[in-house]
Amino acid sequence: EEGEIILDRTPFYAESGGQVGDAGIMDTEEAHVWVLDTKKPVHGFHVHRAEIKRGKVGKGERVTCSVDEEKRRATMKNHTATHLLQKALKIVLGEHVRQAGSWVTPERLRFDFTHFYALQNDEIKRTEDIVNEKIIGNLPVRTDVMSIEEAMKTDAVALFDEKYGEPVRVVSVGGFSRELCGGTHCRATGEIGLIVIVSEGSVASGVRRIEALTGNGALVYLRQKAYELDSIKELLKTETPLQKTEKLLSAMKALEKEVQKLRTGTSTDVIAEALKEAKDLNGVKVITTRKDGLNPKELRLMADNIRDRIQSGIIIASSAIDSQAAIVCMLTKDLKGRYHAGEIVRRLSALAGGKGGGRPDMAQGGIKEVKKLDSVLDKVYDIIKTTRGEG
Repeated sequence: EEGEIILDRTPFYAESGGQVGDAGIMDTEEAHVWVLDTKKPVHGFHVHRAEIKRGKVGKGERVTCSVDEEKRRATMKNHTATHLLQKALKIVLGEHVRQAGSWVTPERLRFDFTHFYALQNDEIKRTEDIVNEKIIGNLPVRTDVMSIEEAMKTDAVALFDEKYGEPVRVVSVGGFSRELCGGTHCRATGEIGLIVIVSEGSVASGVRRIEALTGNGALVYLRQKAYELDSIKELLKTETPLQKTEKLLSAMKALEKEVQKLRTGTSTDVIAEALKEAKDLNGVKVITTRKDGLNPKELRLMADNIRDRIQSGIIIASSAIDSQAAIVCMLTKDLKGRYHAGEIVRRLSALAGGKGGGRPDMAQGGIKEVKKLDSVLDKVYDIIKTTRGEG
């Protein structure tokens, strides 16, 4: 059975300031309760979301509370690391950096901040290095309660749009960081262990987000990365996977270019084969070629490459793809005025119920009856004979 329990006082931290609420256990003489989360709907009013595992809980009963220490400690590491992270970002990027939001859980930390461009890899590395340097330095973490006026005199960082009551709590990390904060923190930075920044990106105009892991979570993450790297080395059979990958990518790009040439008919062999099929029509070289599977852009590229290889002539290139067929006609410059590519394509397309047209030197059309494409191509010479440049 789940419900909400309210106590007159509690050791459980309620979600606030971007930090998740505590979990743990409550016991009465008869009941055993799991505390799943703790919220604070109004100031000073803690609500414990609970699952009653045994017995019943009644008003006025004495309760023994036990906070989930592992969860609390992991959250503390991430919260203290968030303070270090904000200061490090100010050092690396500039004093314009301001907290725009945060979310601290036992598993990870998320920090939103004002900045106007994506961080470069070296900026992320420098930020991470500064935080880890302060962690290794095992700086003491101290909390002081004072008036807001006194806190501002210490140059403590406060959230711009946050409304603070009196007094306020100031968390200082050595002489490195000082912020107004009501959350839970480590006693010294060494308890954090280490930090790893795992992502950086945009969440809004002028607002960036960093996600990071600390402690055991960071260790697990780094072990996984090391395992993946070892697996890549084994797969590539090399101790220098970066160089090997660069070589493979370079070779792959070269092969992709060759495949593209073969696909679009721009390879030397394919063009040579098309030129062999050229026919003379009243002193004009006419090349008709069909290569299925090409989209209109690829078809134009093929025709254009063939045109570049001949001094004078008319190229009719066609392709069937899926349930449609495309036709492209190109003329060399010397034939402008004598023939009209747009008119040739219009008449060819019309033979199979299609449409087409274009400029005097280049035109394209399409037909829906793919099975008629060959018969349309058989009419190329007749159409060209009776087509003149005035179109």
